Amino acid sequence: MSAMPSSTATTNGVMPELKKSGRKSSKAAVAAEELPPYEPNIPDPTTRAELMKYWMPLSLDDRTSQKLLWLSEGGSKVSRMSEEVCPVLDRPERYEHSPQVLCKEGLLGCRGYWEVDYEGWVVIGVVCESAGRKAKDGPCGLGENELSWGIGWAGSCYHSWHNGENVEIQGSLCTTFGIYLDQPAGILCFYQVEEKEGGAKEVRLLHKYKTNTKEKMFPGFWVGRKSFCWIRKKDQ
Repeated sequence: MSAMPSSTATTNGVMPELKKSGRKSSKAAVAAEELPPYEPNIPDPTTRAELMKYWMPLSLDDRTSQKLLWLSEGGSKVSRMSEEVCPVLDRPERYEHSPQVLCKEGLLGCRGYWEVDYEGWVVIGVVCESAGRKAKDGPCGLGENELSWGIGWAGSCYHSWHNGENVEIQGSLCTTFGIYLDQPAGILCFYQVEEKEGGAKEVRLLHKYKTNTKEKMFPGFWVGRKSFCWIRKKDQ
């Protein structure tokens, strides 16, 4: 897989490496009432309108944020605009070196869809609850291990990562990603979200993964230097 930017301590927005001990139950999965009841064996959504039926609100979890990352906008934006280290306490769930942060909300037994605006060098994806976060756990970056998946713009094309393997995806730069996860079925789809004439938004599938994990999965963000990710609200 192509190299991801090296990570050092940051501020409240960057995350360290994932840790193999799972997240606590206090980070509960998205409440069932916020999403449609799960129906197995239905076709995958193909339009943004269909994806929006599974919209889930997200908020960044400052307890997981690596020390080079800064969180703002009420927990919806993560930035790494300098190498200043955020004065936060060490925690078991905090990324040690990899500049990453996870969301508080996880998916287990449901489908979910969310969108993220970004600028710079970022990787946006999904992490299993038990994925490592410390140096002793091995590679912890999004897509660098078998328990995480990620996608990012690589300058001339998109790159998607899983378990250290990189897939190049041709396409033009789009600064909004859409992510759809059907956790029970193990389906993960990455989209680019584009605004068309008249203001309507459409999605184009960039890459699809089929997973076999049975554990809770969390949205995650890897943030390079001079970069940020901003979780969209439903009405944006």
